[in-house]
Amino acid sequence: MSNAPVPSRRSFLKSTGAAVLAGLVPRAAGAVAGRTRRELPRRFIIDAHQHFSPTPGYVDRLLASYRPRNAMACVNGWRREYGAIAEAARKHPETVIPYGRLSVDDANALADVDYFAANGARGIKLHSPQRDWDDDRYLPIYERITKHGLMALFHTGINAGGYARMRPSLLLTISARFPELYILGAHLGNPWYAEAAEVARVRPRVYWDVTGSTLIKKENDLKSFKEYLWWEGPTNHSPAEGHAFEKVLFGTDEQPGLEARGMGLDNMLGRYEDLFDACGVPEAVRRKSFGETMARILNVPVRAP
Repeated sequence: MSNAPVPSRRSFLKSTGAAVLAGLVPRAAGAVAGRTRRELPRRFIIDAHQHFSPTPGYVDRLLASYRPRNAMACVNGWRREYGAIAEAARKHPETVIPYGRLSVDDANALADVDYFAANGARGIKLHSPQRDWDDDRYLPIYERITKHGLMALFHTGINAGGYARMRPSLLLTISARFPELYILGAHLGNPWYAEAAEVARVRPRVYWDVTGSTLIKKENDLKSFKEYLWWEGPTNHSPAEGHAFEKVLFGTDEQPGLEARGMGLDNMLGRYEDLFDACGVPEAVRRKSFGETMARILNVPVRAP
């Protein structure tokens, strides 16, 4: 049996996506068919979960996809990539919001937080801890992120390297310890959706995106998310925000320019619209989910559609 490491979803998508964009892999060969197109309402959009790619033309592809949609993207990357992200944000502030990315197990994690904050980052992506997310050894990192007023984007749920360390309930502990910290949990804790929703219900500054495989594997059962995100309060058991879907924020976690493979901005916008349709989410809440809430958190002006 091979001892080669199992590639993560992120590295797989980067390698195959780069190959397709470079013309090394035919689009028809093993490609996932694009979803059925639907009419997309004109809104202000912030993609809260976008990964930088060092492949040539990444920024151009991002601009080509996002500008026509009145969309911005929180583009995260490692310190070695951040110079390119910061440059893109300086040149295209109407589209690119710079985020850092770090490993909480890296000895330089605190220095990385300071570096990103000093160089204009608005948030930081965190992934693949060696211990539980709420382990005491990570708390100084979260304290520093909070001190700098950055948003924390945590991977939660399924991961090729093991995912019990990234259960959504662990974000509750972090939020309770750092109540001023804005937290976005990725993937709605897939497969622990109910657990993730309850964390959002009781913690005012915890939000979730529904990126990854969830809206594909559940496309015939989207109404079930109303069972997890059930409150429309405020009631004795729901927060002041009132509607549960206000805690769901838009993200793609997919590279721009891959629409023909069923990925990218328009495809994810359509999946979110399908989810909101199935769960009867009103337009005012949709506007918050697609961009207005992130704009408020990041102090970004909301643009007219």
